[in-house]
Amino acid sequence: MNDADFHLVAHSPLVHFETCTKVQNATTKKLQTPRANVLQRRMAEAVEVLTALGIPAIRVIVTKIRQCGGTTFSVEVIYHLCQQRNTDALILANISANSQGILERIRTFSENDRFPWHNALVPRERRMKWANGSTATITSAESMNPGISKPRQAVLFSESAKYPRGGVKDDRKIMASILPSLNDAGLAIAESTPDGASGWHYETWQGALSLDDFLKAWRAGDAAPGNGWVKVFAAWFEFAENVKPVTGAMRAKMDATLTPREANGVRRYGWTHEQMAWRRAIMESECSGSEDTFDEFYPEDEVSCFLSSGRPRFNVAALRRLELASQLHAPEVGSLVAVGDGVEFQMDASGFGSFHLWERPQPGCSYIVWCDPMTGEDQAASGDPDRHSIGVLRTEYQEVGGACYKDAVVARVRPPFTGTTLLTADYIALLSEYYGGALVVLEVNMGLHVLERLKDAGVPLYKRQVVDPYDREKQNFMLGWKLKDRDQRRDVIDSLALAFHNETLDVFCPHILAECKNFMWSKNGREEARSGCHDDDVMGLAMAYRCKGSATLYKVATRRRRRPVDYRRVRT
Repeated sequence: MNDADFHLVAHSPLVHFETCTKVQNATTKKLQTPRANVLQRRMAEAVEVLTALGIPAIRVIVTKIRQCGGTTFSVEVIYHLCQQRNTDALILANISANSQGILERIRTFSENDRFPWHNALVPRERRMKWANGSTATITSAESMNPGISKPRQAVLFSESAKYPRGGVKDDRKIMASILPSLNDAGLAIAESTPDGASGWHYETWQGALSLDDFLKAWRAGDAAPGNGWVKVFAAWFEFAENVKPVTGAMRAKMDATLTPREANGVRRYGWTHEQMAWRRAIMESECSGSEDTFDEFYPEDEVSCFLSSGRPRFNVAALRRLELASQLHAPEVGSLVAVGDGVEFQMDASGFGSFHLWERPQPGCSYIVWCDPMTGEDQAASGDPDRHSIGVLRTEYQEVGGACYKDAVVARVRPPFTGTTLLTADYIALLSEYYGGALVVLEVNMGLHVLERLKDAGVPLYKRQVVDPYDREKQNFMLGWKLKDRDQRRDVIDSLALAFHNETLDVFCPHILAECKNFMWSKNGREEARSGCHDDDVMGLAMAYRCKGSATLYKVATRRRRRPVDYRRVRT
């Protein structure tokens, strides 16, 4: 190795990766010197260019396809940095099993490294240490308070889109606790396959810039272009290895059986027959023939990959449009106060009122109030308590002039709400009264404590007709819904899913939309919130939408005028 090559290997993670390391071949399981693919080269370009320009805080976020070596090369960058100079690094995987895999990668790099670093590695269970003083702590997002200890010079967030969301172990909290340890300097890499259009990785990706755009803004004088992060992505068809040989007969057959998505890929991206043959083979072997599953594992662009991933229950594109629209529909914030025989809304200039209103009651419109109660008052003491969801749905209507308005969420109690049973019942009663004595639909499995207070207060409650299996001619009625029952749960969720799919429902509450985006199909086929998230708003709104046909018509109370005394005299 001459001096020029020595310098390149010492300063370039990419050159070191392709000349001095070994990785395990995914097919043969044998160790071999790797050849960087398109994603790894783009990652290397981002890190090396930003380093060469002397940018103090290097932040790179990577969205990748399945099994493309993104994690392997990210670990190589951290390993190379630790060998090069004294560095305290943290590697945070999404689960403990993956942290063990990263640990093995570092050991493999060290045991097979051909470059004369003269810097021995001492591997331990959770912490690697080199002779030059470098350390690499390896943990997972499953641990409590991961990575909170001391200043660092490098951090790798592996599979960051799959970190827990919304609970005690929340991805935003994790990032907020770890990133300050870099002190606005050092290196941070966040890499992941996409997992739904929500969470820290998705939100950070939206504000990140490509390397070219980042450098253009930086040279124009912007010290932190975008949100400070450079984004890296490579579609499945950009990988040279993602091809399968085809014959002339196979080409003709493929041309005659192109699906709409394949035709779109040929038109937009120039997919070749070899690439489409590989795509079809992977769909059969890994995706059960599903194009949707393939798009989740092997996205074709950096936008749709978030919309197709994570098996969301509701139409993510529709939710995204509602999110954008919600920015133009800020709610009025205030309190509902009993005045005389009625209820009035009083705005709170401080913005900390208990009620959010997007629309005040209008004569001729119909309203229904929902409540999905939390398990019990004792839940409020836990680290991530259950909460009540209380809101109001207004059904669709048409003005005299012809303008049509969709079903819409028009009010709610400020989230997250963990009030006592008495306060919960009071808030429901106030909303019901304010919207014209609106009917209240309740989840009764967990809401019996609230139900009893509402019955005592005389609040109108939704009753559902049920069939007696022993006497089908007998009419039975049940208050509210029991959402622990599989059939009842699916009934209400299906109605809400159809509303989002057909875009017949307006929701401008960011809290409800966030829960809807994190509502997924689980592996066992159950519809539920993503791990660490809540579904109170989803289930409450689903009940209200399912029962919208029973919504109460809002009428303005009118006082009948008495006829004059003179009129009565004339009549007599």
